[in-house]
Amino acid sequence: MVLLAFTALSIGAMAQSNQRSIRAYGAGIAELTTINGKPSLNLGGYGGVLINHKFLIGAAGNNAFFRHKVNGKEEKMQFNYYGLYSEYRFMPEKPVHFSVGLTGAMGWAENDIKNDSKTTRRDGDYTWVVQPKLGVNIKITRFMQVQGYATYRFTGNTKSAYYEQSNFNGVGTGVGLVYGSF
Repeated sequence: MVLLAFTALSIGAMAQSNQRSIRAYGAGIAELTTINGKPSLNLGGYGGVLINHKFLIGAAGNNAFFRHKVNGKEEKMQFNYYGLYSEYRFMPEKPVHFSVGLTGAMGWAENDIKNDSKTTRRDGDYTWVVQPKLGVNIKITRFMQVQGYATYRFTGNTKSAYYEQSNFNGVGTGVGLVYGSF
């Protein structure tokens, strides 16, 4: 709902603008976040179509890697989420400008069980993920920008064998290399 409202307001604001442009860009991200209150590494990316140099609508994917004790052993685990992404850029013509983004996705937890052969299995059910983001963008070249950002991840209940719903919620800070036509 929030994503739809954000999209409707942004499109309404763009309709009042005289400049019309359709471009595209994408980014790879590395983020330090928390899962169960402990540090975790989140690697992912996002990209999409940029309308009037300000509003991006597209897709995002993230994989947060962490460890957890299972039956007395440290096991490798991850929380994956993929879905829609939107971003609005304030004063994109400036060399340094701000942006706000929102990811609306489906997520799930996985773990690597160490048996005779290494297998990965889903832990629990799929759940919703909503992740707002506030970023600072710095132009490096005409086709490259660096984005530093802060975010917070809200999740539903995965019914995980090891975690409660709130364990996957967490603050994050990261950096993205953004390439494309702005």
